[in-house]
Amino acid sequence: MNHKACILLISAFVTFFFNACEKDRYGLENNFILTSEDLTVQQNFLDANEQEITEQIETGLVSMTSRSFPTRSWTFPKGVYPNTLTIDYGPSGVKDVANRIRKGKMIIFISAPIKNKGSIREVTHENFYIDDVKIEGKVILENKGQNNLGQNEFLRTVINRKIVFPSNKSINWNANQIITQLEGNATPEILIDDVWSILSASAGTNRNGTNFTVINTKKLIYKFTCPWIVEGVISLTLDTKTLSVDYGNGLCDNKVLITLPDGSTYDAFIRRWW
Repeated sequence: MNHKACILLISAFVTFFFNACEKDRYGLENNFILTSEDLTVQQNFLDANEQEITEQIETGLVSMTSRSFPTRSWTFPKGVYPNTLTIDYGPSGVKDVANRIRKGKMIIFISAPIKNKGSIREVTHENFYIDDVKIEGKVILENKGQNNLGQNEFLRTVINRKIVFPSNKSINWNANQIITQLEGNATPEILIDDVWSILSASAGTNRNGTNFTVINTKKLIYKFTCPWIVEGVISLTLDTKTLSVDYGNGLCDNKVLITLPDGSTYDAFIRRWW
């Protein structure tokens, strides 16, 4: 092989190797971005449902909103326990307080008033959608009583949760979350002053079919008056590499800061991208 041919071969190999590395890096970053979007949507829908269920059971915001309400039916008279509440938004859908369109049914088994220690609330779904995203699986909320600071604590277990986008791509997720009421403990009948923290460990599969695991490095904070998580950081591991998603410092907005494994950062927004 002559000198010129050798140089051309080496140059071609270096170019191929560089392009392959760039492609792998781009693919990994894309998968990270996609997974962080998946997680953010999943957690946002989960907490939005929690607030919606509380409102529908307690009707705490009826006098403060002009929204339309779905059909609510109880297996036994309301106030009798155990009991099951079916919230039916119908095939055409009903807007919630955050202007999301909800369709189908949420079925909630309630062992006792959720404010009672040891009570359990178990949620399943029947042909249920939020903004054309189908939600399946089971969510169990258990009242664990008060911690040593006098704050209400709950264990939320997310089992075989699946959300399916209109594109037919889906997210699968299982989680264990400790939820602590930081504010509003003294006013159980008033919901709008409630502030909660979430400490979570979870695992799942993103829209590309890639497995991931997640832990909190800083508790997530959400307020009853805001449709978004307002504070907190999660650590997301994917393909043995880890990024972080930072939800902010208390402002009610849909912005998050993503830090990739190489230290680069960019802003992302919780939005309807599907």
